[in-house]
Amino acid sequence: MDDTYEIRLSRRCYYVCLGICAVGFSIYFVLELMGIPFSKVNPYPCSLLTTYGLYCPGCGGTRAMAALMKGDFVSSFLYHPAVPYTAVVLACYMISHTLNIFTKGKVKAMLFRPIYCYLLIAIIVVQWLVKIVMIFASGAYVLG
Repeated sequence: MDDTYEIRLSRRCYYVCLGICAVGFSIYFVLELMGIPFSKVNPYPCSLLTTYGLYCPGCGGTRAMAALMKGDFVSSFLYHPAVPYTAVVLACYMISHTLNIFTKGKVKAMLFRPIYCYLLIAIIVVQWLVKIVMIFASGAYVLG
């Protein structure tokens, strides 16, 4: 694959991520100004948890995001490790591209690699299986 194609694709991903981050932070700060906690945005409980008593692969994601936005990295990791992983990868990606733009290419930008997505999927599956095993082994619901 051509290097310029990878760079252009990565730059497009950068602008999409920049837009998503801007919208996400805007929504978060508007909710904070209105006094609505981020963790209360979705009032509906997980249907898989309420119906079968099992966690879904995304259980804990909202709480992890709320903890991360408050700066509590450890709690965020314990609720759902995919959230801080994504935040770290996204921060590195965004910072490297921003520096690349401001230095006019002197600083290399981090290119998008499929391995980042494969790792994310692996983290989601592993944390889900660990939580399911904990339910069956000890009856302990780790998210409360």
